Parts: sequence; structure tokens; C-alpha cells
Amino acid sequence: MKKEKKQRLFLIFKILVTIFLLCSFGVFIYQVLKLNVVPTKYLVGGCIGIGLFFLLFLYLLYSKKSIVIKIISIVLLLLCSTGFLYGTKYIVNTYNFIENTKAEYDTLSYSILVLSDSGYNSIDDLKDKNILYLNNDYKEEIKTELNKKITYKENLKEEFGSVIDGLLNGENDAIVLEESYITIVKDEMDDFESRTKVIYTFDVREKSHIENEEQKENITITMEPFILYISGIDQWGNRVSTRGRSDVNQLAVVNPKTNHILLVNTPRDYYVQLAGTTGLRDKLTHAGIYGVEKSIKTLENLYDIDISHYLRVNFNTVVQVVDVIGGIDINSDQAFKPRHGKEYVVKGWNHFDGAMALAYARERYAYKTGDHHRGANQQQVITAILEKVTKSSVLISKYNSILSTLNGSFNTDMSTSEITSFIKYQLDKMPSWKIDTFAVTGSGSMDYTYSMGSKYKLYVMEPNMNTVNTAKAKINEVLNEK
Repeated sequence: MKKEKKQRLFLIFKILVTIFLLCSFGVFIYQVLKLNVVPTKYLVGGCIGIGLFFLLFLYLLYSKKSIVIKIISIVLLLLCSTGFLYGTKYIVNTYNFIENTKAEYDTLSYSILVLSDSGYNSIDDLKDKNILYLNNDYKEEIKTELNKKITYKENLKEEFGSVIDGLLNGENDAIVLEESYITIVKDEMDDFESRTKVIYTFDVREKSHIENEEQKENITITMEPFILYISGIDQWGNRVSTRGRSDVNQLAVVNPKTNHILLVNTPRDYYVQLAGTTGLRDKLTHAGIYGVEKSIKTLENLYDIDISHYLRVNFNTVVQVVDVIGGIDINSDQAFKPRHGKEYVVKGWNHFDGAMALAYARERYAYKTGDHHRGANQQQVITAILEKVTKSSVLISKYNSILSTLNGSFNTDMSTSEITSFIKYQLDKMPSWKIDTFAVTGSGSMDYTYSMGSKYKLYVMEPNMNTVNTAKAKINEVLNEK
């Protein structure tokens, strides 16, 4: 009787193990199909192999084999089930990672600035005082935030430069500036930081301008050529805003038919007409403070192209991605000590970690051609990252580390299906990409800009239109390759 009871209990246990196995496998397969990054040949082969493995151990489990074999079968099946659960979590994390590249909201950081010697130390000190800010799309959000704290006298200006003057000449007690504008004025006016101080900061959330997936589905990026705008903004931390000066402006012209990528660099100080503006031209880098869409439209106008997607990263992203793939190798044409780096760059081949890769990409003072050479360095860094990541050994072995490290550290308007299809294409074909580079040039001068107004002359780069026309030709050549 006891023996029969033990047999029944053991049979129930075997059934529960079988159900657990089938459920974990079913959930795993569902998530794999939902993510849709595994090539069909691997998916079919894997399912057949796993199915045969299951049948073998289920046969051993339910056959009249020794108890030892049955116990071993149970242990192995439980380990497989655990593996499927772990794999499911891995895939869910992958899906969430991709979803996190498309933030629904963007956060703008604002600060209230006063003169350093003004005696104002908090927002309460500005009660009934004159506060000046830009007459733009965010004046109502600023007003709402300030009215929560104090009553004040509102002053508005159309030009950013006039806002700065309104504080420095003493006409106003305080000004309100978004983080990107503060970065500009600190960069262009040596004494601004010492003459002013921040007494209050607040955030404004805005709906992201990323186009919805349905609008983007007409481009199949694994089959049709497309242009990706790579924007590097001068921000640190884990937040990647869709606003901010774009110090890196690279166009990646990608043709999946020929596995050819052309990187076109446009210098940050290129003196261009910002899209949607009239009158004064501006530095290309300043387009980013009005949103990534302004940068995209400005470059589209410059090169007569349509940009399909953008990828926006900050300084942290570059450091993290280089570190997680084990560093990159760069061939430098001269030796120098980077302004933002701790180590020397030698002439010839260098192995860079993330911090040195960023320092190399930001360097311009060590070169006679300044920003021209910096653009070439940025293209070297991007090329080295692409070449290493697209190698099967790195992509597969470092996949989980790349995922966890970069989660939320960049944003893009590419749809989830486009990102997963491109990963699937790379895993399936493992193509060897040919990467070419080109950089437009220009000559330096001093001029007024749309962002700073007609009072402050800034360094700008007057475009060499011959190189712009050459870039147009090269872009169209890659797009039309068969």
C-alpha cells in the first residue's frame, strides 16, 4: 500500500514537472516571437533541438527505467525550465530596453539667475521683483511655476541676448533660462558664471515630439537605404534630452542592400540658416537647443535630403558603450595630451577606454585645423564602435552587458519593430559593413547669431559650399547603390 502511494505521489510529481517545463517553454517561445530578433533559421533549429531533448528525457522519465535515471531526468528538466524562465526575463529586459529609447516625455531644466552681488539668495527674495524670460513656447509653464512661489513683475524679450543684457545691465532683478541657454552663454561669455548665481531650479515636462510608429513603418531599414542623424549633446548624467547643444552632428547614410555606410560630419560651428527662421544665421550646434527636430530640418535643408531617423546620445553614453565592449582601437595621426583626458595619445595605434575615447572625440585644441580634425576623430570613434559591435563574437558575448549598461542612456525615434528587425538582420546575415567617411569644411570668422542676437559676435564657420555639394553627391551615390 505504501509503495502504491509513493508511486502515485511520484507520478503526480512527474506530471507537475512536465507541466512546469511546458509552461516555462511556452512563455519563453512567446517572448522570443514577440521580440522578433531571432532569425528564423536559428529559431526553427533551436525548437527542433530542444524538442528532441525534451522527448528523450520525458521518455526516460515515464519509461520503466531505474529510479536513478528518472531522478537525473527530473533534475535536468527542472534546470531546463529554470533556464527558460531566466531566458524569458532576459528577453523581457531586451524589449524594455528598446522601449526605453523612446521617452514619452522630455524634461527641460530651468534656473533663476541673479547677479552674484545682488543680495538675492532664494526665490522668496524676488517677491514683487522684475523677472525676465524669453517670450517663447514655455513662458506659460514658467509663469505657472513662479506663481506657485511668489508674486512678481513679468518682463518678456524676444532675443536671448536681450535677456542676458536685461540682467547684466541691472534693468531686471532676475532672469529665467533653460539649461541649454545657460550652457551657451557660459561658453561664449567668460565672466558670466562669476557675475551670476543660480538661486532656484525647476523642471518642465513636455510631450515628446517623436513620431509614432505607424508613421515610420513605410521605411524598411533592413531593405531600403536610409539616413540616420547621430547627435551628441554636451550633457552628462543618465538623462538624454531631446534639447541641448549638439556638439556631434554625424549623418549615417546606410544602404543595407550593399552593406555600405557613409558618415558625413558637419562641424558644430557651421554658420547655417536654422530651419523655420529668417534673418541671422546661427551655429549648427545651437539648433539643438530648440529640439532635435530643428537640427534635423536644418541639416535636411543644407544637404537637400530626407533624414529618416535620429539617435541622440550624451557624453555618458559614449563612455559607457566603449567600456562595455572592452574598449576600442584608434590610429591617431599625432601625439598629444587631450584637454579632457588623463592620458597621452600616442601617434599610431591606441587602445582607449570610454573616458579616453570621449576625450579623443572632443579634442580640437591640439590640432591646427581645430573643429575639422575633431569631426574626423568623432568619425573614427563611431567607426571603431560600429566595427566592434557588429562582430558576431562581441554582439553575442557582450549582449547582456550592453543591454544593462545602456538602458535608458540614449533616445531615438526608430520604432521598436525597426530596431528589432535590424538586430535580427545583423544576427542572421552577419554582414561585413564597409564604412566610409567625409567631412564638409569651412573658414572661421566672427558674426552675429540668431540665438545670441545682434549684439554679441561669436565664432562661426562659414561653409565651403564646394564640400557641401560634394557631400550631397556622395550621399546620393550611397542611397542609390544597388
